Amino acid sequence: MLHVLFGPLSRQQGSKLKSLRVKYIAFAKDTGAWPLIPTKAANLFRYVLWLPQHGIQSGWKGVMNYVTAICNWNREMGFPDPREDVAFYWARLRHNFKRLVVVRHPAMKLPLRPEMLDAMALDADLSNDEDLRDTCMYFMLFFAGFRIGTVTDSPHALRFEDIAFLPELAQCDKVLICVRSSKTRPRAAGLPFWTAINRQPGLRFCPVELLQAHFIRAYRQRPDANLFQTAAGAPLPRRYFNTVLRRRLDVAQARFPAGVRFDLSRFSGISFRKGCLSTLGALNVPGHRLADHADHADVASSRIYTVDTVSQRAGNSDLIASAF
Repeated sequence: MLHVLFGPLSRQQGSKLKSLRVKYIAFAKDTGAWPLIPTKAANLFRYVLWLPQHGIQSGWKGVMNYVTAICNWNREMGFPDPREDVAFYWARLRHNFKRLVVVRHPAMKLPLRPEMLDAMALDADLSNDEDLRDTCMYFMLFFAGFRIGTVTDSPHALRFEDIAFLPELAQCDKVLICVRSSKTRPRAAGLPFWTAINRQPGLRFCPVELLQAHFIRAYRQRPDANLFQTAAGAPLPRRYFNTVLRRRLDVAQARFPAGVRFDLSRFSGISFRKGCLSTLGALNVPGHRLADHADHADVASSRIYTVDTVSQRAGNSDLIASAF
């Protein structure tokens, strides 16, 4: 029976698959949604609405992990994907779910602030390869607004060949960075995104100088190697990245006034991107420039970081008042 439910998979794969399928079995027991296989489309719709009320609080993305597991289970057993015959209604469900289903999200990650980056850099020993690597990563992520996948074990990770120092490495005023793929930009599309960082001589820690130093120390004549690696030359695991970041933030707290403490669990790789865009938004950079800097698909994704439109709305009250 277990072999039928979970298949001939590795222990890790089997454990994940078990949790996904057991959730549907619990749903069926709770609601009488039988048979399990083949799954009726109506039961799949009910399952989508049941999940947020039973522990799945990560929105549509989390729900889809469970739904996809059940649809794949149907195919493994020789039945069609139950969504295929109701494609129109499934698209409507997806649209309305995001607008109408209340999801209690876990605590959102917080943005990092410039003073937090400075504090971590002050505690780093830049003659140490790992300290230089991490400090360089942090400032690059913050200034470019990159996602964590550009520096960790991801298909989107930057390589040495993606970095260009202008006019040259030794005398560099600007770094060009080519993002060949990202979360929203498939590599197969062949549409890379270019961004750049200028030298900042007025800063104690300049992102361009840090990139120069890291490149000179870490490059081993392998252009296709990941720009940031472990001491053993392997890609940086995401969990390792977050663990080290929180450890460095914990140490950096000592540089802040007494009583200032960080909730370390609220910071992760996304905190650099949020910090970058929040900083630009607080400086009244308009939404279309934020969208361009972040490589957002549309300006709507950038509006949460802007404050310029709020000021403009306040100004609208003066126009309304003039009509009285």
